[in-house]
Amino acid sequence: MMKYLSRRQFLQISGAAATVGLLAACVPAAAPEGGAATGGEGATSAGINLIWDTFRGPGTGWNEERIDTFKADHPDVSIEFRPLTGSSQQDNYGKMYAMYAAGDLGDIVAFDPSHFHFWRAIHASIIGPLDDLVAADSLDLSQWYEQFVNLQYYQGKLYGLPSWGWAGHDTMVINKKHFDDAGIEVPDPVGHETSMETYGEWARSLFSAGERYGMAFSNSEPGVVVLTRIWNADFLNEDGTQCMILDDENAQQALRWVYDLGVTDKVLPSPADVQDAAAAQLEGRVSMNWAGSLNVRNLKRDIKDANVAEAWQGLFPTREDGKFPSQIRGGTWNMNAATANPQAVYDFLKHITSYDGTIGFNLVAGQGALVRPDVLDELTNQDPVHEWFKTNLENGIPAHAPANSRGREYTDAITQQLQILLDASQPIPFEEGLEQFHKAVQDVLDMDPA
Repeated sequence: MMKYLSRRQFLQISGAAATVGLLAACVPAAAPEGGAATGGEGATSAGINLIWDTFRGPGTGWNEERIDTFKADHPDVSIEFRPLTGSSQQDNYGKMYAMYAAGDLGDIVAFDPSHFHFWRAIHASIIGPLDDLVAADSLDLSQWYEQFVNLQYYQGKLYGLPSWGWAGHDTMVINKKHFDDAGIEVPDPVGHETSMETYGEWARSLFSAGERYGMAFSNSEPGVVVLTRIWNADFLNEDGTQCMILDDENAQQALRWVYDLGVTDKVLPSPADVQDAAAAQLEGRVSMNWAGSLNVRNLKRDIKDANVAEAWQGLFPTREDGKFPSQIRGGTWNMNAATANPQAVYDFLKHITSYDGTIGFNLVAGQGALVRPDVLDELTNQDPVHEWFKTNLENGIPAHAPANSRGREYTDAITQQLQILLDASQPIPFEEGLEQFHKAVQDVLDMDPA
């Protein structure tokens, strides 16, 4: 049913477009007494009533289509969709915690691992395990990439099914036009042989003062994590308690590489110079943008003038352990641990994470959900650029989260300290900047659990 459908065709078939406003305006269920989160109102004479709280997909029609098609097979189940519309993802998580405390959190929710809330929600008993339901159903977990199924586990239990997912900032997004004009051969888009020395040489040679930057580096947690992994190190230890940049010489070499490009050679833009690297690359002002697979797809999609830009990618060299430098990031659809209807919730989780659900999540909801091999195959049929993403999805490295779930403070500290370390207008000695960077991040990791 879902193959080769445009968003308009998808909505026409499902009839979801006509119901977006109606369902979005539904009145939330009254909170139960005592403050315990119980989700929907349970089974009534009219059947089972569930509530779906999420900020994923509102306004696109995807959520309504999933409800309508589920209802066709489960006529005794009604699902109320309550879109979360906070100004940021973190604000929406804050709202869900407040809803839980008030006893008004829905049966179907999402506390994404890559936003560092998954473990916090488990510790607070907000979301419940699915193991018994999965076992009784003999659910085939191999229909999703192993990397994204692994993200759903904590302490040996399965707490969700995969929603969105990609390999993080694992790619050098390349404007091939600049390479061609300079007589530089572009790298194999699915190979991992290009050295970081070569990328550095390209950044310097493609730089043109006042005209374009040779490379833009992501001053962010995903960017610095992948950077250190290229040098066979890591930014954060696996149990999420220690920042490793003062303890591992390889991590220091990685940061020295980008420091030399940004501060010593000044071929990288500062945030003041380029606020949006992807937009600047479309305008021809950035030759290489350190980002991820979805940014390659977006560059190809958004190019208006082939004389200005052509999309390409370069991957990073294979690590000594055989892994490809990346940071597998993803989301999860969860069940409220206090729901009165776990079987119905589980059935709906399967419905939204199925092939059809995930295709729609990509094409209609606009989410980057590269979590299923069959979905990636279909996306590749529609745009061959998706073939470039497979190797890192299959052989990437998962994200490590701060053990105290201080995700917002952790990512903010990294962004702020990278901007200081790489600020060419107010240069700080590398060793001093590194120590300051380490202290700021470790102070967050040493905080009490969120």
